[in-house]
Amino acid sequence: MKNPVIPAIILFIASTSTALANTNAEKSGLSLITILFLVFFGLIIATQLFPGLFLFITGVKSLFSKRPRHATPKR
Repeated sequence: MKNPVIPAIILFIASTSTALANTNAEKSGLSLITILFLVFFGLIIATQLFPGLFLFITGVKSLFSKRPRHATPKR
């Protein structure tokens, strides 16, 4: 005989997840899921912004810096 406790817990969690995501939807414009998505999206932007800016600044510096002139061999 199977243990009915685990399927009961799974059904309970599945039925309450929509209720937890929709608490106080009338009072505030953003739900919990929306806020978590925006935070996650902001973290992605922040982690990609700093390396991108660093790469851009070093590229511009290398374009406008004085290049050392190498001596060409005389013939």
